Amino acid sequence: MRYKSCYWIESGINFDRDAYKVCCLYSAKGGGNTIVKDNYKGEPVDWDEFFSFKKQMKDIHKSGKVYPKCDGCIFLEERDWPDDHTKISMINLDYWTKCNSRCSYCHTMADKDAYNRFKNYNFLPILKDMIKRDILRPNGHVSFGGGEVTLLKEFDKLLHIFMEAGFPLTRIHSSCIKYSRAIEKGLKNGRVDLIVSVDAGSKQMHEEVKQVKSYDKVWKNLKRYASHQKDPFAVKVKYILIPGVNDSKEEIELWLKKAKDNGINCVLHEIESKWFYARRENVPDNIIEFFNFAKEKAESLGLKYELYERAEHMMKFKSEKKGAN
Repeated sequence: MRYKSCYWIESGINFDRDAYKVCCLYSAKGGGNTIVKDNYKGEPVDWDEFFSFKKQMKDIHKSGKVYPKCDGCIFLEERDWPDDHTKISMINLDYWTKCNSRCSYCHTMADKDAYNRFKNYNFLPILKDMIKRDILRPNGHVSFGGGEVTLLKEFDKLLHIFMEAGFPLTRIHSSCIKYSRAIEKGLKNGRVDLIVSVDAGSKQMHEEVKQVKSYDKVWKNLKRYASHQKDPFAVKVKYILIPGVNDSKEEIELWLKKAKDNGINCVLHEIESKWFYARRENVPDNIIEFFNFAKEKAESLGLKYELYERAEHMMKFKSEKKGAN
């Protein structure tokens, strides 16, 4: 049936620290972050309840309306969607918070020590249950977010199982402070997409934003990962723009040059969350110009330039607002 929906509504799930949800996206005007089960601690998932919840969302979209929390989401697409309510092909994992970086913009900085001590539930039994129930759809996509993935004890096992289960691509977010042989292996066989937020061009700015002395180690590990990538665009470096902190054209140019010099062919640009959510409807023109500047410089170096979630919403909102005027 043809209607407006997205892959998360149709076949996605997000396992968060204390909940499981339909998706992991917050940037739509409606707010996203649709919780199905709150106060979750890793107990067996009630799949009938979960798929019933998703069916209700789909029925709203089939009626021509949009689920309120999905309002304004750039990932909504009108097309013929399969009539299948009991399969998962999009998984995002955010259920641990321990990290070896101290990014100034991270929500865990409200009480970093507590988040680093937080004992996460294990996802491995849940994944095995999904496989046993034949819930996973082949050719799906999984993303590791969370804290620092290389500190997650079950990470290597999970990555291996996802690849064995037929998931062709696993997106991994890492600080890149600790090197992972499992990630290296995934890059070698073309099954891993690695994203590292460097957020600076210079060592001084990197230490100001990340609040750890890891600049040289991060770039050393990035270069090592890039040397193993089968897909030339698999290793990506990200720059989260924090207005008033790292919004320097010099920093952007240094970041782009550093990426080029270390064998990185794809760069991602994002906007800091708190700043964006407070100004979603009124983003200053100079911020848009800054993103356009970065895109032009990246492409002049032969780098593939992509917007990340909030930035993609921001540019779309700004374009729609300009068109309306």
